[in-house]
Amino acid sequence: MGVLLHRWYIARQASGQQQQFSQDYFKGLNFVLNEQPDKAIEVFIKALEVDSETVELHLALGGLFRRKGQVDRATRIHQNLIARPNLTEQQRQQAIHELAQDYYKAGLLDRAENLFLELKDSPVYRMQCIEGLCSIYQQEKEWADAIDILRLHRHSERMEAAPRIAHFWCEIAQSQIDASEYSEAKKSLRSALSENKSCARAVLLKGDLYFKQAQYRKALQSWQGLAPASPALANLVVDKSIVCYRRLSDTSGLQQYLQQQASIPKEAEAFNTWRQAMIDCFGEAEAERKILNRVENEGLSNAVAAHLHEAAEQDRLPASNLKQLLKNILLRAKVSQIEYTCGGCGFDTKALHWHCPNCGSWDSFG
Repeated sequence: MGVLLHRWYIARQASGQQQQFSQDYFKGLNFVLNEQPDKAIEVFIKALEVDSETVELHLALGGLFRRKGQVDRATRIHQNLIARPNLTEQQRQQAIHELAQDYYKAGLLDRAENLFLELKDSPVYRMQCIEGLCSIYQQEKEWADAIDILRLHRHSERMEAAPRIAHFWCEIAQSQIDASEYSEAKKSLRSALSENKSCARAVLLKGDLYFKQAQYRKALQSWQGLAPASPALANLVVDKSIVCYRRLSDTSGLQQYLQQQASIPKEAEAFNTWRQAMIDCFGEAEAERKILNRVENEGLSNAVAAHLHEAAEQDRLPASNLKQLLKNILLRAKVSQIEYTCGGCGFDTKALHWHCPNCGSWDSFG
């Protein structure tokens, strides 16, 4: 900050405008050096008549305070700037955009929204405001508003926004499925796939919708396309796929699924369903061989390993040979502490997120 103010002071000296300003400059700089930013702000606000030259300094000071996390001070500077009557339209828009960012960072989303809306038709700030509004609507889970605002993007930007819009439709569909509004959920998923035909989440939810309606064959058909493109998502429906085959009395289909498609589930309850299906389909001896081979190749999630350790220690297993099987599994398995990694920022997590909590990317966990 001191460097910024010094450059400004040199410029004022060169222009001959330095008498009262020099006194205020050194007074303000003294406050800065003594870490008294509030007093420094008061001095500079009073000392700097806002013209085409001082606007830049106001904006730079405000931006600096915001980057340092001192949002209240940034807000004061930008509010003071906007209140000045002699700004050009470009300067006014820049100040409004800076203030909108102050409000957003402070969590004052309604105020930030109003300012972003005011500027959303500006040629200069249009894209930034659309993205700012989208971020607000995401936080508030106003998915329909998020869809509408992203549709304001121009064609090339709109194409880039399509995967996000598909996820917003999936959020709406999930709420509708939870509320048993199946016909509406079907429409929302159709909209998601029209935005992004390769949206794996929409395919997953489409299968869930069929499953809840007892349309088990259609559910399986939906989920079968997940394994090649998105094995992490296919893993989420292993237990439900097993249920589908059983309710269809399709033993041969279940055997083929277990051998060729089903990966080892990452959740303890789903693992138990998978393990029991392996035993039912192939018999204990063959199932043990297959399970141990799979465990050596695929490993176990931390959740499943912890479950098996607890079961073995508490001797809650129904048969001694099964207990020995699970002990063998634990001996051979590589246990993963991290199940999912964001492809955007490298954030590691044990749970699958559609929206990265670290960098904000959608559909970045594989």
